[in-house]
Amino acid sequence: MSFAHPKLFFLVMPLVVAGLVLGYVLDIARRRRAALRLGEEPLMREMTAALSLSKLIWRAALVVLGAACLLTALARPQAPGKARLSKARGLDIVVALDFSKSMLATDVYPSRVERAKRELDKLLDELHGDRVGLVAFAGEAAAFPLTSDYAAAKLFWRDLSPQQMPVGGTAIGRALTQATGMLKRVRPASNPYAQVIILLTDGEDHDSDPVVAAKEAATLGIRVYAVGIGSRSGELVPDPDATPGAPRYLKDQKGGYVNSRLDEDSLQKIAKLTDGDYFRVDPKQFGVERVLQALQKLKRGEAQTRLVVEPRELYHLFLFPGFFALVIETALSDRRRRRDAAVPPPSPRGRAA
Repeated sequence: MSFAHPKLFFLVMPLVVAGLVLGYVLDIARRRRAALRLGEEPLMREMTAALSLSKLIWRAALVVLGAACLLTALARPQAPGKARLSKARGLDIVVALDFSKSMLATDVYPSRVERAKRELDKLLDELHGDRVGLVAFAGEAAAFPLTSDYAAAKLFWRDLSPQQMPVGGTAIGRALTQATGMLKRVRPASNPYAQVIILLTDGEDHDSDPVVAAKEAATLGIRVYAVGIGSRSGELVPDPDATPGAPRYLKDQKGGYVNSRLDEDSLQKIAKLTDGDYFRVDPKQFGVERVLQALQKLKRGEAQTRLVVEPRELYHLFLFPGFFALVIETALSDRRRRRDAAVPPPSPRGRAA
């Protein structure tokens, strides 16, 4: 069994249940202390003989059980349902994400690369029916094939960092060539629909020719939407391998500190060559919203038929028991039945009479 809202089940519900249990325990203790302050314990026991401690506990248990069931229902428990063949209309999109060391710069919080990951997570959350492929690049490029499983796509870059790239540098041209090849292999022979490359980078390329790669994409009708991340003024690049006492920032071969600037001119040229567009991400602006607006204007085609397993909702199995538990709690009295109530013994004065 899985949940549509797992955080509600695994985080919120335990806190609510624990809070209710603790609240009832403290309330019973508070009542006991209050009773002792009013008189002697034997006398108070006689005065409260009509009250049933077991019923108080049962009422508390019903409230806790009802709240747990209702919260479980809100988390939407699901089981695998029936599989069916489905055709979805969408785009083919390849996201090329820069993992060069310059993306460690912190002129965009918390860093360029982490901000890019957040932008991509947000992008995938808004897509429906589109196939997405991924290219992670520095000096070389690594690819993840096109898929409509967005959760699997997110896992590809979630723990990836510039330190894990086998070859340093920034080769935007190689990334564009790899992305173009991925789209070319899945391009339909007839009635082709829009194919897109979303390039997230600071634009600095010292190892390839991105203009040539952009022209190759343009000949196939592939648009490049370039998303520039960073500041125009530049930022020093942290050294991830720095040891204590060593310089905290990267240095070039001449011994000077590396100052990484956003190369907007290059990114704008790439976008213009492919009839795409350029967007900039900075601390005050998000690029994903504008990319999504641009994608909405493109022609979507009918994707290949695929097997879809629709989840079967199970929330009703918890909703109704939770509701009835709360109804029973409100109808349950905390007093004993008359024949079970303790009868106080006659006073000595009454026997003497």
